[in-house]
Amino acid sequence: MYQALYRQYRPKTFDEVLGQKHITNILKNQIIKGNIGHAYLFSGTRGTGKTSTAKIFSRAVNCLEPENGNPCNKCEICQGILDESIMDVIEMDAASNRKIDDIRELKDKVIYPPTRAKYKVYIVDEVHMLTTEAFNALLKTLEEPPKHLIFILATTEPQKLPQTILSRCQRFDFKRITTKDIIENMKNICNNLKIEIEDEVLRLIARNTDGAMRDALSLLEQCLSIGEEKITYEDAISILGIVDFHIIFHIVDSIIDKNIEKTLELVNQVIEDGKDIHQFIKDFTYHFRNLMIVKTTKDPNELIEVEESSLKRYIEQSKNMDINFILKGLDVLTTADEKAKWSTQPRIILEMAVIQLTKLEEELSLEERVKRLEMGLKIQDTRPASENPAIKETPVIDKRPKTIIETPIKKAVEAPPRQIGGEKAEVIEDSGGEISFEQIKEDWGKILQNIRSVKVSLYALLVEGELLSFSNSLLTIGYKDGFGIHKEAISMPQNKGLVEKTISSFYKKNISVNFTMLSEKPNIKEEKKDKDQAIKEVIDFFGEDIVEIK
Repeated sequence: MYQALYRQYRPKTFDEVLGQKHITNILKNQIIKGNIGHAYLFSGTRGTGKTSTAKIFSRAVNCLEPENGNPCNKCEICQGILDESIMDVIEMDAASNRKIDDIRELKDKVIYPPTRAKYKVYIVDEVHMLTTEAFNALLKTLEEPPKHLIFILATTEPQKLPQTILSRCQRFDFKRITTKDIIENMKNICNNLKIEIEDEVLRLIARNTDGAMRDALSLLEQCLSIGEEKITYEDAISILGIVDFHIIFHIVDSIIDKNIEKTLELVNQVIEDGKDIHQFIKDFTYHFRNLMIVKTTKDPNELIEVEESSLKRYIEQSKNMDINFILKGLDVLTTADEKAKWSTQPRIILEMAVIQLTKLEEELSLEERVKRLEMGLKIQDTRPASENPAIKETPVIDKRPKTIIETPIKKAVEAPPRQIGGEKAEVIEDSGGEISFEQIKEDWGKILQNIRSVKVSLYALLVEGELLSFSNSLLTIGYKDGFGIHKEAISMPQNKGLVEKTISSFYKKNISVNFTMLSEKPNIKEEKKDKDQAIKEVIDFFGEDIVEIK
C-alpha cells in the first residue's frame, strides 16, 4: 500500500528528528537515567516534529534494548508499537474527543495496567481543543497518575491551555525547522528515490513551508508526481501554482517607474495563468521582505535563501527604493493579505494594493510635511531680521464700533468651560466690544506670531490657511486643494483648542474657529440669501424703528 512521503520518511529515532536537538537530548538523557516524567507538553507550529517525537519517546521508554536513549526499533515491543499490534500506546485527537464524557471514559481506562509494555502512553494531539470541563476532569489524573501511565500532550496553541494543566507538565517548545535543514533533508530523499531535482526547486519549496517539514514533503511529493526523472524550476511553479519570481521583479520595476497600466497588466497575466491570488500576495510580500533585508544589512546571504544571481538582482532593485518605501510597501501587502482572506473579491484587493504601491511616494506622511515646514522655519529664524520681511508686526488699531442699541437682556446660565486638549480652557472675560473681519485680517500677522511662540508646528499648519469670514464670533479659515492633510491636522481638538485660546486671548473675547477646504466654501449667493432672511426676522421681531443695518 502506498504511503505519503511524510509517513515513509517519518523519523524513527531521536537522532533523525530535524532541528530539535535542544529537546531530543533532554529526552534521551531522561531515558538513559530512568528519570521518566508522567506528563509532557510538546508545543510548536505544525510540521515541526511534535507527534513524531512523541511516538519515538513512547517506543524508547518501553524498548527492551534502548541504544543511547533511542529505541532500537527491532525488539518485539518496538515492532509491536510500530505496526500497532500492541495497544499500550494510544494516540487520540482532542478535536474529536473534546467533551467531558470522552475524558471520563479515558479516566476509566487509564487505571488498567499495560498489557505487554512497561508504560501505557497516551498521546493527545491538539489538546487545546478540549473544553474547560474536560480539562478539569483531566486535572486530577495529571496530578496523581498511576505509575504505569505517561501523558504526552501536543498543541500548536499552548496559550489556550489552563495554567493548572501547564504547571503539571514538562514543557518542550519545538522550533521551526531551518530552510537549510529542510533543503538538505529533501535532497537526501530525492537521492534515495534516484530523482534529479534543481536546487532552485528545493529553495522554492522550503520558502513556502514556514519551517514545517511535513508541508515541504507534501509539496515535494506533488512535484515528483509529474513522473519525470528530473524536476525543473518551470515544472515546480507550474505544478505548485507559485508565481515565477522573475515576474515579481518585473512588477516591482513597474511600481518603481510608477507605471500603473503596466503593473496591472502584469498582475492580470498572473491571474489569467491561474495562479492563486493568496499565494501571489504571499510571494509578493516575501519579495519586499528580501528587499528590506538587502537594504538594511551588509551581508544578507545568511537571511536570504536565493541564488547568487537573484541576490544581485535584489541588490540592484533595492538601490532604486527608499527603506521607508519598502517598509510602507510591506505594510500595504500584509494588510491586503489579511483583507483578501475574508473577501469574496480578492482580485480587487490585490489590484488596489498594487495601485497604492505605485503611488506610495506621493503619500508623504503628516509628520514629514510638518518636519519640513519646521526645518524651513528654523532656517528663517537664523537669518537677520532685515532678510525676513514676510512677517511684520502690525500695530493694533482699535476699530471697534460703538454700540448703537443697548437692550437689557436676561443673564444666561453660564456654560461650563470648554475642554481644550484634555484640560480646562481658560475662561476669557468678554471685553464687550465688537470685532470686524477687517480688523482680524489686519491683526492676523501678530496673531500668527503669538501662535508661533506657543507651538511652531501649529504655526506651520495655520500659515497655509486663508481667512474666509468672521461672523457671530466664528472665524472661518480655508485651505486650498492639496492641503487637506493640514486641515485635518489642525482640526484635531487639541490643536483647534489652542488656536481658539490664542485668538480669544488676543481680543479678550471668546472666539471659535472653523476650518474648511476652499472647494467646500459656500456659494456667495446662498450666504447673502441667508443673511437677508436673518435681517428680515430681526426687523419683524424688534421693528424697523430700533434696528440699524450696516
